[in-house]
Amino acid sequence: MSALSIAVDVTGLDKTQARLQALGKALAGDRGPLHSAIAQGVMEDTAKFLKKSASHRTAGRLGAAPTGFRARNASALSAQADGTQAVLLIPRRTGLGRAFGEVVLLPGSGRTYLTISAHQETYGRVVRDFPEETFKFAVIGGHFNFCALVFRTTAGRHQKGEVGYWLKRKIIQKQDRTLLPSDAEWREGARDHANIYLAQAIYHNQS
Repeated sequence: MSALSIAVDVTGLDKTQARLQALGKALAGDRGPLHSAIAQGVMEDTAKFLKKSASHRTAGRLGAAPTGFRARNASALSAQADGTQAVLLIPRRTGLGRAFGEVVLLPGSGRTYLTISAHQETYGRVVRDFPEETFKFAVIGGHFNFCALVFRTTAGRHQKGEVGYWLKRKIIQKQDRTLLPSDAEWREGARDHANIYLAQAIYHNQS
């Protein structure tokens, strides 16, 4: 049986080999800088997501000005990294934990109720932001009774007897995964930042 012999001359492998060696050097040592680049990049991406996707549904429903709460959440994020991991830190006070599961809110020590803004004048403010005699406790009747703080007098944008805050002994906030980037978006971002770091490491090792 006859055989066909083909010789292929491949050029350019020296350059590729050098890049592979540089990549190996970038990964063989301390991976802390790589993980730091990933953590920092993902943190910045998440902050941009929060600023871009700010929701003002409650403010719109009450006719109130947005508080910029989600933008402040973006500035509260931080990143940590070491040789084994890259970590995005999301403080509990941001309320973003609701992206991962149901959250139950209870009154703090010495308090009976949680307050929920029910008026544009109280939106983004707490009871202590108002003069002491602004509200009085009331029970709003109907099919069910609801506890509330109502305005004592007519002033500003409210009328006497209007509900300023609803009072709740417990609030259950359902999970809302849209509050943060999806797992797939985080993975893609981490890969992108890792690739950028490695490309820069290869460039510097070759120069």
